[in-house]
Amino acid sequence: MWQVLSGCVSVSANLSRRGISYEVGCTRCGAEVETINHAIFRCPPARQVWALAHVPVGPLHFPTDSVYANVDHFLGSTNLGSQVQIFPWLMWYIWKARNARVFENQMDRPDEIVRLAQGEANSWLQAQVDDEVEEVPSHPIVPSIRSCGRPASLPGVYPGYRCFVDGSWKKTDVYAGAGWVCTSSQGLSPILGATNYQRSLSPLHAEIEAFIWAMRCMIGHDFRYVAFFSDCSDLVEMVSSPHDWPAFATYLEGIKLDREEFSSFSLSYISRNANVKADSLARQARLSPLHVLFVNNFPPNWLT
Repeated sequence: MWQVLSGCVSVSANLSRRGISYEVGCTRCGAEVETINHAIFRCPPARQVWALAHVPVGPLHFPTDSVYANVDHFLGSTNLGSQVQIFPWLMWYIWKARNARVFENQMDRPDEIVRLAQGEANSWLQAQVDDEVEEVPSHPIVPSIRSCGRPASLPGVYPGYRCFVDGSWKKTDVYAGAGWVCTSSQGLSPILGATNYQRSLSPLHAEIEAFIWAMRCMIGHDFRYVAFFSDCSDLVEMVSSPHDWPAFATYLEGIKLDREEFSSFSLSYISRNANVKADSLARQARLSPLHVLFVNNFPPNWLT
């Protein structure tokens, strides 16, 4: 927020003013000049984010032609936007989406931007509550991944499908990765899935995003009898006891809706040694310098 108000954001107009040879127009909407106010508040994709986040908008109130008035829309105690606590996170993820479009030619959906901002805001707000009451939460905001537990056994005979899923995350990488391997009780060739996406807050975020993607891939294949397996015990506990994980409520609500598509659904914890194929897919996708999305029976060259 300080950088927005002080003009220290590297939008096209600022780069041009500093003598850097750069197109001053907006890459996302084609506007002639991309200012800070335009990129964060006035650009059509940004306006969609603000609208989907239920920010009171209108030609007389927000967004205006003044970046200061737009920020004050949320800071002034009597203003319409004063109840919108997540606005700093919305500003940040709107800027990240702009950069994804400029540098990676990737278009992030406005509803996905709102979901990410809401999740990060919830994590921060929950942390403040925990600090105030000076209690150690039963589940930290960023719980450990692959914590101790009793892994499930894998019987040789099973009904329907098995889907082994894993997420891969490293704080120094641009992307997080997701991978899954689906096997059939009928002995058909396994189906493999791998993709990457902008790195989120923590390893656990990567695990739950990988799981959601795997669920939706199974639904897309019309596989309705699926047993899922993960080597992240926190993910398994989160799905089984969603009310204990309020910081991930947005994700868990989506999982709850997706579960209704299955006739038979389970999620079990397995050892990492039993999940090496999904782990390898997720790791290779994370390491790719470009965006990748793969679902097939045969892995492409970049996965081998």
